[in-house]
Amino acid sequence: MKPDANFKNGVAAAIAAALFFCACGKPQGAREEGLKVLASGYAVYAIAREVLGDTGARLNMLVPPGAEPHSFEPAPQTAVRIKEADFFFFLNGRAEPWAMQVSDGRAIALAYNLPRETAGAGAHAWLSFDNAAAMAENVAAYIARKRPQLERRLAQNAADFARETQMLDRLFKISLADCQTRVIYHIGHNAFDSLAADYNLIFKPLAGAVFEAEPSPRQTAAMIKEIKAKKIKYIFTEEAISPELARVVAAETGARLLDLYTIEHITKKDFDEGVTYKQFMIKNLENLKKGLSCA
Repeated sequence: MKPDANFKNGVAAAIAAALFFCACGKPQGAREEGLKVLASGYAVYAIAREVLGDTGARLNMLVPPGAEPHSFEPAPQTAVRIKEADFFFFLNGRAEPWAMQVSDGRAIALAYNLPRETAGAGAHAWLSFDNAAAMAENVAAYIARKRPQLERRLAQNAADFARETQMLDRLFKISLADCQTRVIYHIGHNAFDSLAADYNLIFKPLAGAVFEAEPSPRQTAAMIKEIKAKKIKYIFTEEAISPELARVVAAETGARLLDLYTIEHITKKDFDEGVTYKQFMIKNLENLKKGLSCA
C-alpha cells in the first residue's frame, strides 16, 4: 500500500524545514586564522568549506568560477599556489590527473575508499550523499593530523554536514518514491548515473559518458523519437553544456528544459553568493520532482 500523500508531503516538509534550520552543534575548539587550504575545483571547494566552517582557515579554489574544469590546464603559477598552501585537496588521479602532475606529491585525494564506488562515479562521486559525507570526513581527518588543535572543531563540522546529507537522502527518497516516469532524459554527459541508481531512477544521457563526447546524429534522432513516442514533458540539461543541442531536442519534441547541477561548475554569481552543496542538491530535487511528475 502506498503511503498517504498528505502524510508523505508532511514528512518531506518537516525534513526540508529541518535542513533549512539545521540544528547543528555549537562550534567548539581552536581556530587557526593563518591556515591556507586550496581546492582543485568547486566540488572539492564546496565540501571543504563545510568542514572548515568557522576555523578561520582561508580557502581558495584553483579552477576559477565560470571556467570549465574538464578542460582546465595548469598555468606556471598553479604549482606555486599549491606549494604556498598548507593543504591541497583534489578529487583523485582519474578525475583530475593534472593535479598529481603539478603538485610535487602535495595533492591529497578526497574521492577514494568511498562507500558508493560505482563504474561511473569516479568523477562525480559527491553526487551520492554517502560519498559527500565521506569526503568531508577525509578533509577533517587530513587537516587534524597536522593541526591536532583543530580536530574537535573539524570533526563537529564534518558531523554536521553528514547529518545534512542524511536528511537530504531521506528527502530525495520520499520525494522521488512516486513519480509518473522514472527515466531521466538528460542532454549532457554521464554525471548523474550514481544519483539515479540511489533512487531507483533510469538515467539516459545523450551527450555521452565523458564531457567532451558529442552524440552522433543517429543517437540524437533516436532520443528524439523516444521522447516523442513516450510524450515526455520535460528533459534535463546541465549548467555547463552548450544549450544548442538541448534546445534542438526541446524544439523537436516539444519538451521543456530543466537544469540538473553537477556541482563541479559554478558561475561567478553563484560563487559570490556562496551557494552551498545543500542548495544545489535541493535545486536538483525540485527539478527532478517537476520533470518526473512526482506526487
